[in-house]
Amino acid sequence: MRTRTVRVMLKMSKQIATVVIMVSMISGIGVAQSTESALGYPDMIVHNAKIITMDDASFSSSPGTIVEAMAIRDDKILALGSGKQIQSLAGPNTRQLDLNGRTVMPGFILTHEHPTDWAWTEPSALNHVFPKGNEHIVVHFLEGNAEEQLASWEDGLKTAVNDAEPGQWILLSSDWGSNFEYMPELFPKFLPQISRQRLDELAPDNPVRVKNSWIDGLVNTRALEVVAQVFPEQEIAGRGNRGPTGRQLEPDVILHGKVELNAELLKSQMELWAAHGVTVYGSSPYTIGNLNALRILDQQGRMPGRFAWSYTGPDLHYQTIRLVSALLGHGSDYLWNIGAHGERSGGNCTTLPASDRVKSQEFCRLEPGDDGRRVKEDIVRSGGRIAAMHSGGDKDIDHLLDIIEEQSAAAGLSLEDIRERRHAFDHASGAPRPDQIPRIKNLGMMVSMINTVIWENRTGYDASYRLRNYGAEYMHLSVPRNSVTKAGIMNTQEIDRALPHFLFYNIWVGMTRYNSGVDLVLAPEEGTDLLTQLKALTIWGAYYVLREDRLGSLEPGKLADFVVLDRDLLSIPRDDIPNTRVLMTVLGGKTIHLLPGLASELNDVAVGPATWPSKPLENRFVFKGPPGIPEYMKQR
Repeated sequence: MRTRTVRVMLKMSKQIATVVIMVSMISGIGVAQSTESALGYPDMIVHNAKIITMDDASFSSSPGTIVEAMAIRDDKILALGSGKQIQSLAGPNTRQLDLNGRTVMPGFILTHEHPTDWAWTEPSALNHVFPKGNEHIVVHFLEGNAEEQLASWEDGLKTAVNDAEPGQWILLSSDWGSNFEYMPELFPKFLPQISRQRLDELAPDNPVRVKNSWIDGLVNTRALEVVAQVFPEQEIAGRGNRGPTGRQLEPDVILHGKVELNAELLKSQMELWAAHGVTVYGSSPYTIGNLNALRILDQQGRMPGRFAWSYTGPDLHYQTIRLVSALLGHGSDYLWNIGAHGERSGGNCTTLPASDRVKSQEFCRLEPGDDGRRVKEDIVRSGGRIAAMHSGGDKDIDHLLDIIEEQSAAAGLSLEDIRERRHAFDHASGAPRPDQIPRIKNLGMMVSMINTVIWENRTGYDASYRLRNYGAEYMHLSVPRNSVTKAGIMNTQEIDRALPHFLFYNIWVGMTRYNSGVDLVLAPEEGTDLLTQLKALTIWGAYYVLREDRLGSLEPGKLADFVVLDRDLLSIPRDDIPNTRVLMTVLGGKTIHLLPGLASELNDVAVGPATWPSKPLENRFVFKGPPGIPEYMKQR
């Protein structure tokens, strides 16, 4: 560690040495004083800590350098080293944080996460920004267990109508619970029992959106009339996650002309995720309203996270794709473009043998002639990057690899050019196959992986469904992180649910491959060690979002994004990992989350959702374990 400390200090010194020497020779001022002047005092020093820098991006089981202290000036890391070395840099106004031996890590990077969606699927941020009695929207989440919610939706809507002014939007939603404990029953049953006709009867004078704790939902006739006024040129459907009654409805219709309110909502939602250590998201904003809201937060200097965005539409003509390709990597340190993937992602089609029933439910979206393929081809041949693309089955990954190879050749791109793009696909819930891995490696691609599907038992993307539908011999295709890592392919992390407090559980699941719903370890050979999971969450994620030069590890010159944990991940028992809590989160040198206990210890005040009157970090975002297995899963 001493050797590394010296190297770090030398690296820091080289940047200022010439200036220091020249000033010293000309003015006769002492070198020490000149160094202090040229370097500037740190704004913050973190000391008496175990700082896991994650500065080793290799495929080894090394966390990289571990140091005791870190100095921060403005939004960047100034130096790392021993406590004595770093504290000697302090000035009269330097804030010094004695962490009493606690563990510090880089901020966490989730490369396929949708805070713009989750803001509308769980009640915490919505109720924080739109409390009862606000003039913009009546928010009503049903209460009770699944049975009670199923029975009370009409009463809930009546209550909301009574609270609303004529013409005011109403959002009525089920609540899957803080740990999705009611999801197994509500997911298949809630929306099918509701008709537009009944919504019209109960709320004739108010536009109504009904959601099932998920992205899509239902609307009444009054809502469709409002949609037609806002988007007269777009095709309108009553349900689905695309279009003006899908993801566009909430930010672009309900909050039409109120982008500042959407900005406040997204800020609050990202603050909840920051309270669990997440500082960077890779995602599509999905709507212009969301992108505009993020832009406003960025311009105002109020982003509580960094948003690396991929383009999905709505306009997907070739010239628009060319324009987006030209934006690749451009933006600020808080909002920048990482590629595009269009509206249609990879389907769930597989090359695996299965029953006629299972095969009839498969679909491809990247076959020759599909519009989804046309968009991917345009992205590649225009020199762009495919990123943040959902995927399901292995067959469309074959198609994706064909697209990249064929269109890159047509565009005259060399293999090095292709590798520089770092094309990617996300989820890896059913791919890659072993024979696809060499092609992925050769093309310099990355894979975002979702440990959630290992423990979840909700849809056909989940590992337990693949076990039932295709057999145990193909379970290794579900999130094959170990195989991908051994091949030298960087892979990353995602939760892809409104469950930030499941982050450390997801790490544990990625190691153990245990599904409590079916009480099985699913493809244990694809479990990894802890460091692989942590690299996927930090330094490798920085490569995915094209910011490895400033994110993902704690090094001099990089942005000062870090978290303070309540336990040492490198030394605790494996089964204690899910109990880990984030005590503090710092983004660009600014504290955006601080729990009261540590705040008191540091003679500071709590920051972030810990200060909200609703106390979401105590009342909702508490990990208690995954939900059980649905009855409909057992019956098929």
